[in-house]
Order: sequence, then structure tokens, then C-alpha cells
Amino acid sequence: MKLLLFLIPFVPFILADDNVKEINAKCRGLLSCAVKKKCIQMNYLIKQFDQQEISSDMYNALDKAVDYGCIFTSGCLDECNRCPLCQNSKQQLVDVLSGSKREEGGECYVLVNCASDCVAASGTDITKINYCLRRKCAFHCFDGSCQKCSAFVTRIFNQVCVSGDLRAKVKNFEGHCYEMFREIVYHKFIKEFEEAGSEPSIGNRQGNATKEN
Repeated sequence: MKLLLFLIPFVPFILADDNVKEINAKCRGLLSCAVKKKCIQMNYLIKQFDQQEISSDMYNALDKAVDYGCIFTSGCLDECNRCPLCQNSKQQLVDVLSGSKREEGGECYVLVNCASDCVAASGTDITKINYCLRRKCAFHCFDGSCQKCSAFVTRIFNQVCVSGDLRAKVKNFEGHCYEMFREIVYHKFIKEFEEAGSEPSIGNRQGNATKEN
């Protein structure tokens, strides 16, 4: 049970079975609820972003401030029931916990298999699972191999960005909310993106974006 609850924050990183347009329509209420029910610590995030330049620290602040357990369960249960992503979350968690693997080339197989490997290799050691999922697997949500994952997480950030008026608060930034998130993700996983010669697949429906020299 403890392991299942621990994995809830990684639900958005390991789901994505529905059409992107359906996600927009059916999950809009869920995203609004997340802010209203304080599943997202807006005051904390505003302080962390205010007059700061974009850095990996902003990703860490988001990781800390967004309570996916609240979003997908008690905080927004009704909205969750109307959102296909939430409905699919339990099955995805079961796949990871059971060690089920997706065939190569299957949807989000890199991300799901990475998460399954983390659980299998770490046993019940929560600290090891935490490190593995956050450092080894989260990158695959943004590398173009699981486009619907990056799309959903970006929607959560956009809600945060608009609600907190972050564009006006972040130092030396001009652009849209999704562009801010793309820069934040790049700073967080800069080593991985440089090695891959690519950039975060955020705001790009064609998959991962090759970095231009």
C-alpha cells in the first residue's frame, strides 16, 4: 500500500492512452480543481519563481509543490472520474507494480519499462525508487518518446503559470507558459538533452525536437 501511494506522483509520467483533444476537453475541470483544492501549493511556487531566472530549481519546486496524490484521488475525485487520464491511472500503476513490460515500439514503452525496472530493481526501498524514477525515468516524459505524457504535464504547468501569473514574475523571460516550461525542463535535464542532441518535446506535436547548432 505504501509503495502504491508513493507511485501516485508518477502517474502523469506513465499514463497516456487517450486522444489529445479528449484530454483537453475532459480534463480541463481536473486542472482547475487542482488549483482550487490546493493540490498545488501556489503561494510556495510564486515565491520560488518571483524575480528568479529560469533554472533547474524551478523544476524541483514544481515537483515539490504539485501533489498528484491530491489531484488524482481525494482532492478532485469527481473531476478525476471525468478525466480519462485518471481513469487509466490505476491500470498503469498496476502494470508498473507487477513489472509488466510494454513491447518495443509500443506507446510510451520507454517510460513505462523504465518505471517497471526501477520498482523491480529497488524492491521496497522507497529512497532508491524515488531516485530512479525522478532521475532516470522522468526525462523520458519529455524526450519525445511519450508525447502524451509531456502534453499532460505541460497542461498542469500552464494552469499553474496562468493562476500564478508566472510570466510576469520570472526574471528575463518573454514568451508563453509552455515555452517557459520547456526551458525549465531543459535546465533540469540538460545533460541528457545534450547527449541526445535534442530539446524537450514540449509544444511540439511531431515528437522530439532536434537541437539546432
